[in-house]
Amino acid sequence: MILIANKNQALTQKLAADLKQRGADVRAINLDDKEVSSSLYNEGVSTLIVDEANCCIPSRALIDTVNSLGRRISVIVLRSTENMRSEGNTFAEYVTLLDINNYEEIMATAVFCHTGIDEGVKQKIRTVPFYNQQIPVTLLNAYGGLGILTVDASGLNKISVDFGTEVYNAMKIVLHDVMVSLWGGTGCLRERDIVCRKSANSNTYYIFMDRSRETGSLPFPGALEKVADRIAQGINNSMWKELFLPMKQRRIPDCVQTIPLIGVGYCGVLNNPCIDIHEIVEGGLESSKTMATAQLKRGRDRQRELMHTLIQADDLLVPHFQGVFMLQSITKEMVDTAKTDRSIDGMTHSLYGFESLIRVNQSGVKEYSVEAGIDAQYLRPDVLFAIAKSTNVALELDQVCMKHAAIAARDLPGVLMVNILPRNLYHINLLIGLFDKSMKVMFEVSESEAINNVDLMLKSRDFLEKNSMGIAADDFGKGYSSLDRIIKIRPDIIKFDRGMIQDIHLDRVKQAYVQGLVTAAKILNTTILAEGVETWDEAEVLKAMGIELIQGFLFHRPESLQSIQLQLAIKPAVQSVEIEVDVEMPVMPKGHVA
Repeated sequence: MILIANKNQALTQKLAADLKQRGADVRAINLDDKEVSSSLYNEGVSTLIVDEANCCIPSRALIDTVNSLGRRISVIVLRSTENMRSEGNTFAEYVTLLDINNYEEIMATAVFCHTGIDEGVKQKIRTVPFYNQQIPVTLLNAYGGLGILTVDASGLNKISVDFGTEVYNAMKIVLHDVMVSLWGGTGCLRERDIVCRKSANSNTYYIFMDRSRETGSLPFPGALEKVADRIAQGINNSMWKELFLPMKQRRIPDCVQTIPLIGVGYCGVLNNPCIDIHEIVEGGLESSKTMATAQLKRGRDRQRELMHTLIQADDLLVPHFQGVFMLQSITKEMVDTAKTDRSIDGMTHSLYGFESLIRVNQSGVKEYSVEAGIDAQYLRPDVLFAIAKSTNVALELDQVCMKHAAIAARDLPGVLMVNILPRNLYHINLLIGLFDKSMKVMFEVSESEAINNVDLMLKSRDFLEKNSMGIAADDFGKGYSSLDRIIKIRPDIIKFDRGMIQDIHLDRVKQAYVQGLVTAAKILNTTILAEGVETWDEAEVLKAMGIELIQGFLFHRPESLQSIQLQLAIKPAVQSVEIEVDVEMPVMPKGHVA
């Protein structure tokens, strides 16, 4: 039986009607009625739902009452949204606190608490319910042993700090929906497993496993660990899949570019009549949480090992190149012809050079990426560098990307534009040996990190100038890139980010802003490169402004070296030729890259 103590008659009636429809016996009571309140101790009562603000008795009396009942039955306290946000309360941990304004969560948790271990609980609810200690207690009493899993998604907390509450809440909704989709899905969670959220302010989920089909209780040794690993992979991959959905389907905000690692811990507990059953459950939850923390550490270790493997292997990082063109000599007819022919051969007279990019050999790295919490198909460059940064190998990844570009691009025409982190540019005198002296190289200073030593940056710029190489300020208008940074380092090229270019033909404010920057660039004697151009309408406006260089999918999509060589009829270079390198770049032998 479910008892509802609430002065709000409309809410009480709606809850009662919906719960009865799902097979529950429901009664409305007043806690200040002594005769009625005695029914709280009847054997048939499974759940009490009480409104904190409308329950007829003083607050202190309510707290004492529900805390005493919470060890016997499931107690759900409904609170205002404002009180839900407050950290402090005097309700015991085994009392479930819910937002009174979220009816779906109230219903799901009430059904969850009332149904318990009965079959079909998953079919009766549409959202993941909140944890109540009586559920694992009931399961442990019924089964004699209980497998407990803890999903630790605490990494999402940083999203709130970095991007704000609205983005954070959107990520929590996506995670919730992923858990719903995996519950009862093939190869993951069974429908008879019990999934619940720890609390409204937590990113922790608990999973109480149904009895093993083989043993009838806890599974065989090692089985829980395998289940935890499988569920962790399922959650992480599902979150990454959400991130890579087409823009119209994607629910994760654009500002989020990577998914924090999510861990799953495990623990098996046995009932013991000599020990308080609530203590057994609490101990199991704590042990499972500890294992989840350990799995997160193991996942981060695997990510670091994955980066080491990618950096040291010869064939897991593959250079690609995208053409950069001289805009003033390009016509729409040339662009249309290149698109029809699927070749840039007809645009060679307007070719300035190529930007080097990196791609992951997905088939080669697939077996290594699974335990790192990310499927190989999601290892795009920005994700790759985000993982490298979090595992403290961003500089090494940056260096090996330069190495691959230098080897592959020796025979490509024009200027080779190479991305470089500021901290690597500080030591360019040690890295310049990666490039053949005959190559024309322009280093694009990444916007992803700050320039903390301007004097050293200027010395690096002067060093490159003496060696007939240059500097480009990458992605102006994004990240750390700013006008102040441009004025200080005085680059040879300024690259305008896609965000400044997109739909510029429709935006007069953008046009005025970009035109002003073009004027300033001429004063600085700097060339402008507009990147990310996807339509001729955009290109036409930029051309009229006097922008010299252009790059984007409209003209050329990144391709492998071999594809470009075929288009331009370039004879492949002999790959055995060695380039003199001043800095040691370790290469792990093939067959030993684990």
